[in-house]
Amino acid sequence: MKKWLWSLLVALLLVTGCGDASGNETTEITDPIDVEMIISLDHDAERLVDETLTVNDGAVLLDVLSTHYDIEKTSEGFIQAIEGHAQTSSEFWLFDMNGAPSEVGAGNVELQDGDEVHFDLHAWEG
Repeated sequence: MKKWLWSLLVALLLVTGCGDASGNETTEITDPIDVEMIISLDHDAERLVDETLTVNDGAVLLDVLSTHYDIEKTSEGFIQAIEGHAQTSSEFWLFDMNGAPSEVGAGNVELQDGDEVHFDLHAWEG
């Protein structure tokens, strides 16, 4: 009996030790495009991220964010925090696509070559 339990314990340790510690899935890039990603605070007063990402043509923005950055989102896909910076009752994560405020959520944006995405946490002046 002890030998059986010991074998089971060793097998469980081996299986759990082989996982991806980051929790992010790696996607093979078969149709590469370049996208400029900027993540900032307070109307670009502080930049957290400013880099070019190579992703698949037509990749969904929310999936790209989840793969490359630490984000928190609701079950409906609304972004609550990026890289440890959470929105509050007065500050929200808003984003521009190619210099204009996005009219759809990140889960509905399919990226194209040369897109510039700019997320910024700031007070909304609606």
